[in-house]
Amino acid sequence: MSSQIVHAVEIAVAPEVSEAARERHIPKTMFVYEKRRWPYLLVLPLMWLLTVYVMVKKAVYKALRLPDPKVNSLWFDGLGCSPRRVKEGAASWQALDEIYNYDFKRPLSLAVMVDNFWEGMLNCQAVRNRFKLARQEVRRAILRFSNHEEVRLISLACGSAQAVIEIMAEFKAAGVTVRTILVDIDQAALDYACDLAVRYGVADQMETCRASAAQVIKLSRGFKPQIVEMLGLLDYIPQDKAIRLAAKIHQSLESKGVFLTCNVAPNPEQYFLKWVVNWPMIYRTAGDLAEISREAGFSDYRLIYEPLRIHGLLVAQKD
Repeated sequence: MSSQIVHAVEIAVAPEVSEAARERHIPKTMFVYEKRRWPYLLVLPLMWLLTVYVMVKKAVYKALRLPDPKVNSLWFDGLGCSPRRVKEGAASWQALDEIYNYDFKRPLSLAVMVDNFWEGMLNCQAVRNRFKLARQEVRRAILRFSNHEEVRLISLACGSAQAVIEIMAEFKAAGVTVRTILVDIDQAALDYACDLAVRYGVADQMETCRASAAQVIKLSRGFKPQIVEMLGLLDYIPQDKAIRLAAKIHQSLESKGVFLTCNVAPNPEQYFLKWVVNWPMIYRTAGDLAEISREAGFSDYRLIYEPLRIHGLLVAQKD
């Protein structure tokens, strides 16, 4: 992968929250980024020991020709209900929805303590930070075109599309129409997004399409998107395929259109995620993300990382 010098990397300081969002009394947690590093850095040796234990356990199961264990560890998905849901939905929109919207409770039981601990791990904090950062940058991208009759956005591999739908509602309240096509291969994700859109009052501005992100050129014909958002998919796509997909997105965008995507960076918890959470991903540096942008035809781009520097957002503009 690329190790070329890239533009200066920005580190997000505080999430931007619009007045419309403030008036909806959104949770106070949306006003700050999470940065609780030290408790989890201090327990890293224990996490690594747990990772080795699960690796050995899975190797034994494989040697005995048994299916993968239903419970990787008593101290993760055994006692923890939320970690179990994340593990069972690993790499899916359901797992992200669980992390985005987890409600930290008073630790009145061992199970709640386990839930709170693992939902507070660095990667979970970073995912929620990414959600806030994505909201901010989607809002900024829409503002670039807010003087048009309408803003047209395609969300690829959209999952629940929570960030996009919430921002659409904000702009609707401000008198700006954002039309959106949500694209995902999972019909359950699209159904969930439709229900969410009804709750936020923007269902009439949205359509869904069950398709892969690779069909973006076909999906863009007639719609002519000014913004294409694809958050999370790069975590599972090798570099050469990621560049080809980004090139298709570049071709699909209108002139001066904006492409938003992101990727997880190498971090101390990545092997825990792979073995204990059953969530393997492709980790990229800022140089790798920049290479995708350049090779796809985007010369004007920004790289922004949430404060823990685990998730990075690429915001690229077509010439």
